[in-house]
Amino acid sequence: MVVKRGLPEDMTILLRQLVINGHFRMASTVLFVFFKRNWSLEDDLAAYYVVRYFLKYYPDRLEKHQKGKRQAR
Repeated sequence: MVVKRGLPEDMTILLRQLVINGHFRMASTVLFVFFKRNWSLEDDLAAYYVVRYFLKYYPDRLEKHQKGKRQAR
């Protein structure tokens, strides 16, 4: 039997608040640690899930964040 693992509601609210307030790096760190501790994932798989999460739910904000990082270099 497959058990669906979702994020708790308070986690989604926290992530939404962080992303909307421009704290994208903090939101990704929180999500990464959540995946590592609660789902017991390896680093590379947890990082992959973080990217996929933000691509799914906040694609415009992710693009804006990545564009800002590229211009800062």
